[in-house]
Amino acid sequence: HPYIYKITFATASESSALVIRPFSEKGTLKDLIYKAKPKDPFLKKYCNPKKIQGLELQQIKTFGRQILEVLKFLHEKGFPYGHLHSANVMLEGDTCKLLDLENSLLGLPSFYRSYFSQFRKIN
Repeated sequence: HPYIYKITFATASESSALVIRPFSEKGTLKDLIYKAKPKDPFLKKYCNPKKIQGLELQQIKTFGRQILEVLKFLHEKGFPYGHLHSANVMLEGDTCKLLDLENSLLGLPSFYRSYFSQFRKIN
């Protein structure tokens, strides 16, 4: 799918998994929001709330549509994706691509599991 970030190499064993993707100079959607460089240390990139800058309306429309299209595609294929957040959306030009699709296959809990688990009636 055009909105899924490619994997260069992947392997798994009974106790671990390894996924390698190409490095992106542009970084993730989170990097764009924080005006950060992908190679900077985490604390330097994301712990200064003064650097946070919103997106333009056209960017929100474009990225939102692309994310919804890939989520619809995954849903139609019966593939769960519970790790949607700005750090799992890679940017390539004006295109965004989802990362970490393998998390559900590896049995990792959803990013939002702690929020959902508060509600007993949600299946």
